[in-house]
Amino acid sequence: MSQLLKTPPRPEKCQLCDRPEQLTKHHLIPRTYHSRRQFRKLFTKGDMVTRILWVCIPCHKNLHATISEKTLGLEYNSLERLLNNVEIARFVAWIKDKPVGFKLKVNRKTK
Repeated sequence: MSQLLKTPPRPEKCQLCDRPEQLTKHHLIPRTYHSRRQFRKLFTKGDMVTRILWVCIPCHKNLHATISEKTLGLEYNSLERLLNNVEIARFVAWIKDKPVGFKLKVNRKTK
């Protein structure tokens, strides 16, 4: 019997910086990799669909500017692993005191 896979409920605050901002879904296993053999061997369909973080737009932009999608899926596929990344942790510490509505300009790094 198949079980309906659901997105985790949307919290009140960003799961990275804990600010009460407009939130977007960050797929811990990027959707572009769901059909790739390497990812299908490592993760169940349920994991790929439900491993989601709710993050504010600045945190989301920073995640994708800092780490490639493939690396996000293979190495940083949990909240704990993301927060253990020095660059992500530094950004979260910096942004958490910024006011609601703070706009961020992000320059993508060469990955």
